[in-house]
Amino acid sequence: MTAEKWFSKIGSYVAKVFAPGANGDMEYLRQEVIRLKAELHALKVGGVSSAKQEIEILRSDLQGSSEREIVLLKQEIDILRNEVLDNIAAIHRLEILTLSQRIDLLNQFGKALPPTIACRTKESFKPQGFSFGIITNGKRNDKIARLMESIRMQNLAVDQYEILVAGCVDGILTGPDTRTFSMDQAAAEGRLGAMRNVLARNASFNKFVCLDDDFLLHPRWAQAVLEVDGDFDLATGIILNPDLSRYCDWVSLIENYTFLKTYHEVFDKCQYMTGGYGIYKDYVFVDQCWDDHLGFYQGEDVSFSKRLFDAGYQLKFIPRAIVMHDDERYRQKGYGVIRMKAHEEVTDMNPVIMRMEKLCPRSLS
Repeated sequence: MTAEKWFSKIGSYVAKVFAPGANGDMEYLRQEVIRLKAELHALKVGGVSSAKQEIEILRSDLQGSSEREIVLLKQEIDILRNEVLDNIAAIHRLEILTLSQRIDLLNQFGKALPPTIACRTKESFKPQGFSFGIITNGKRNDKIARLMESIRMQNLAVDQYEILVAGCVDGILTGPDTRTFSMDQAAAEGRLGAMRNVLARNASFNKFVCLDDDFLLHPRWAQAVLEVDGDFDLATGIILNPDLSRYCDWVSLIENYTFLKTYHEVFDKCQYMTGGYGIYKDYVFVDQCWDDHLGFYQGEDVSFSKRLFDAGYQLKFIPRAIVMHDDERYRQKGYGVIRMKAHEEVTDMNPVIMRMEKLCPRSLS
């Protein structure tokens, strides 16, 4: 019996008992009340059971919806990933042509990429040569070994270069051309600027080459730098990813995002030098240095670049001074750079995740 019918029945009994001139039969009324209470209890129990059934149905629907949502999300991610791969493939077709044959091809059209106009503003006071400064957390000693080998392959005279390494330096194979600076705490805290400052202060030569431990030098890198005859304050060159797409080499920083500039564009103060690779003259460090306190992803390179440019130093682009960022996770996408997340970075808390991130150095307010 529904609630509406039950209340209607109550109304009819009340009308009968209290009708004008009718004799009230109390016993009969008591029995009716008892029976009605029983019916009401049955109605309540049935209602609760019905509500439970509705809840179970809704829960089942929601679970099914969740599973469907996950399937749809996975499909959408696959579509997006394929689009990214298509974009990367298109970039590869362009970059493989322009990176491996760019200089020769442009020369044929009389449009070779010359070094930019920026020139030195002061004179060096240290001996001519290269101090290669490498920072490391001690977890990629195999990559450091390859980097050191690429440095030694430049065929520089032994009195014209040195290799300096700061951070977690235990286990690094050194040689007569190498000096190490143990800075385990700074490495653990990610204070990249602190490690670079120690290396820059201890550099013996006038050109300090700042490097992360996962970079490689092109076999003719030194030749390209020497061709400009030291006519720069700061310099960089083409930086490749392992897939031959571009890393953050000639870039602008706009609203905290990195945008790759075309190589023929001139220097402007919206640019920044990635901390992973750069060439600095000795006099730069007389009045400038990296921030000792900034840690991982806190924009120590953005901060340093801004202060250098504000101080009047200009950045020269030397196209042939090519290096490779030896990290398979990085890709170029359009005018930006993305980092593909390694499998071990995906946690159980995030079962569905796009394994890529826009590379976004944080600028400082």
